[in-house]
Amino acid sequence: MVWSASPPGGRAAATGLAALMWALASILALRGLCLRPIVHNHPPQFPTQFSPALHIHATLPAPSAAEVPDKHPLHKR
Repeated sequence: MVWSASPPGGRAAATGLAALMWALASILALRGLCLRPIVHNHPPQFPTQFSPALHIHATLPAPSAAEVPDKHPLHKR
């Protein structure tokens, strides 16, 4: 796209500049990326069992007689 969009006199310079910017952006984006595997030679110090359990204890107050309506408000009589 850079080659075809540039004027004929500056196509080589525009393509070279685009390649340089692409390389710079790639270096910055891939900085710190490590592709070597991480090897752990010691056993973990934490328990390895996983037991997913969720216990919820909630108490709800009982509604008083004044709070309980006779019918649902959307029901017709």
